Amino acid sequence: MIDFEFNGEILCMGSINMDLVMVMDRLPEPGETVVTDNFNTYPGGKGGNQAVTAAVQGAKVKMFSKLGGDGFSKELLEKMASRGVDTSRILIDREKTAGIAIIRVDGKGQNSISFTPGSNAFLTPGDVLENSDLFVPGRILLLTMEINLETIYRAIRLAGQRGMFVIVDPAPAPSRPFPADIPPLVDVIKPNESEARAITGIEIKNTADAKAAIERLKEMGFKLPVVTLGDKGVVACIDDGIVEFPPLSVECIDTTAAGDVFSGTLAASLAQGCSIERSLELANCAGALSTTIAGAQTSIPSPERVRQFMDKRV
Repeated sequence: MIDFEFNGEILCMGSINMDLVMVMDRLPEPGETVVTDNFNTYPGGKGGNQAVTAAVQGAKVKMFSKLGGDGFSKELLEKMASRGVDTSRILIDREKTAGIAIIRVDGKGQNSISFTPGSNAFLTPGDVLENSDLFVPGRILLLTMEINLETIYRAIRLAGQRGMFVIVDPAPAPSRPFPADIPPLVDVIKPNESEARAITGIEIKNTADAKAAIERLKEMGFKLPVVTLGDKGVVACIDDGIVEFPPLSVECIDTTAAGDVFSGTLAASLAQGCSIERSLELANCAGALSTTIAGAQTSIPSPERVRQFMDKRV
């Protein structure tokens, strides 16, 4: 049980990118060229994906990030607004360009990603302080780690002072340990296997390893760790007990946004008053369904589809 009075609002911070996606039979080896004619551009970025997901799932979402003055930035801003996200507080630096992710997807739906942050890298701790009115009690702060770490930590500290509920998706995992004061300010941390390994030092090959990683995260001070295991399901700490959510059987095409859809749905469900157990179930279903459609934000399932999928499993 979570003792927090949610007001239905989410403040998302994180990257907004244009994804350049190539789908091929297999990913190339070093020095090898693999030819494909399956190429598309999609709005993406972990922060953008999570914001759009939360809005699609019915939450009131405001995005706080930074875009540039290029055509990709304009397109990203327009598309995010069209999906129901409040973009009025996205900062614009016309001397910069949008972040770009080059994503290669193989025939099994697995991907490799190369990323240049562009304008995302220029969201500063000073920007957080200048926009401190965004940090209000009752809101969820939903964060990813694709932006400046000091900016992230400034936001978490301010959120703690203002009585916000903080969810951190540590993707990519930080290259150095969290400052000691940060974990106690984080209500939910949601790493996948590789991120959990980077943070805890525990190699995760099964649910037993995930449970050990959760215990380590608790020792570090994180209140509610959730470890996603891809096709092995989800393991979470709830009310000081560890709960497993089984993997879901779907026809996987593209896993690019699965983690982001999970996080956005989790935040939206909590913001709308669902229990943590129900929120994790919805997030698990939404993340799985997102792998059945190519692209990032194009793969976000509707809340009706998520609930229909859940009902079929009962």
